[in-house]
Amino acid sequence: MARKSGSRGSETVAPPEAPLARRSKGGDAADGWPSWAKSAATVLLCLHLAAVVSGALGVPPSSELERRVADLFTWHHGLLDQGYAYRYYAEPPPTPVVLAALHRADGLPDVEIRIPERAVPGPPMRRQRQLALANALFASARPAHRHDDGEEHGGGESWLARSYASYLCRTNPGTTGVTLYLQQHLIPDPRQVLETTRETGLRFDLFDESLLTTPRWIGDFPCDGL
Repeated sequence: MARKSGSRGSETVAPPEAPLARRSKGGDAADGWPSWAKSAATVLLCLHLAAVVSGALGVPPSSELERRVADLFTWHHGLLDQGYAYRYYAEPPPTPVVLAALHRADGLPDVEIRIPERAVPGPPMRRQRQLALANALFASARPAHRHDDGEEHGGGESWLARSYASYLCRTNPGTTGVTLYLQQHLIPDPRQVLETTRETGLRFDLFDESLLTTPRWIGDFPCDGL
């Protein structure tokens, strides 16, 4: 035990408390995470990992058991919009592309915006976000189709398209209106890529015009009405 000398004699000084002792007194509160929060985070992480793994394994070719397990997490994939992860693109459909023409009040030529952009700066998740935005608009603006009941479904004006146009008007001062189009970026046949590469000796152009469908008009949206 340490002693401190002085004019009035010596007095006892308590030793400094060890960090381990302080942590043991405070319990989980000293770590910032109570026990119930740690348990909940562990359960959520296990649930998320199970959803990701089952979704990847459920992509064809897969067994019936793998597909059934993947179906159990359909709600999870839809909630997080995570249908774009690795292997989710097996047997991929064409990529939706949003084209926006911003009409200028000063009479200058229209400003053209493409979602997703051909080159998105920053982390890959930024491009992933643009892919999700384009896919959502494509799904909400599908042309009318007739079901087995004989009634037509879809084909109306998409509220999401109005939301996109409103955002473009707000973020681009001097814009009087926005015209939205949708097109699809087709996936080339591997044989076509191989043949073109052998003939030209150059890399295949993934943005060749033959791979882009004719833009489909979605609507004209004046900024004053949004």
